[in-house]
Amino acid sequence: MYETTLIKAGFNEKQVKIYLACLELGRAKVPDIARRAGIKRTTTYGVLDELLSLGLVNVSVRGRTKLFRAQKPALLTDLLDERKKRIESVLPHLEQLFTASHIRPQLQFFEGKEGMKRIFEDTLKCRSKKMFQIVKVKEWSSLLGADFTSAYIQKRAEQGITAYAIHPKSGDIYDEPYARESGVWKRHVRYMPPSLFYTSFIMVYDDKVAMVSTKQENFGFIIESREFARTMEAYFSILYGN
Repeated sequence: MYETTLIKAGFNEKQVKIYLACLELGRAKVPDIARRAGIKRTTTYGVLDELLSLGLVNVSVRGRTKLFRAQKPALLTDLLDERKKRIESVLPHLEQLFTASHIRPQLQFFEGKEGMKRIFEDTLKCRSKKMFQIVKVKEWSSLLGADFTSAYIQKRAEQGITAYAIHPKSGDIYDEPYARESGVWKRHVRYMPPSLFYTSFIMVYDDKVAMVSTKQENFGFIIESREFARTMEAYFSILYGN
């Protein structure tokens, strides 16, 4: 039971057998450890070196003989925690590599109010913490309701996602928390002629582009494509004036 659990935790079979042998024997010579573990002595030397580097055994010298002893088992959880932290530190980069080279462009289509809400829930997962928006608040609020739209803005700000937004310069809703430059709501704003705005919302975030239509058409989609997202981001920058 112990062996199976430790192997599933990421240790190899030889490491587990020799560590358990050291636990059972206390301070012991290599031949005794090898015999208890059922592993060749020449192999045992190499595995003990691995366990030494992991900090799971220590070694002392008595005369000309090396004696090995297992460290306390609680160190196993410390080691696994350290491995987890190291993996988490590189995980964002690994995910970018995976997205760039393994994921084909994907399209998700949504209909109805609940479908539109799922689009906005997805944007709150934005890893880059930066989002580009083209939004007509009046259409958006008409589609999903003022309670949802204001709550969404609050959640976005609380999660540290900064919006770079383009709004129509007239004929829209400009009350708090909408359509204004704001440090509280983490929003930077530019204004464009109303004729530019046919949908309620277009968003570019990470490697995704999302569009939410008006209440009349009542649909939306998310396209996941690095190339398309970068293209739309470039178009947005031209409109935004960067």
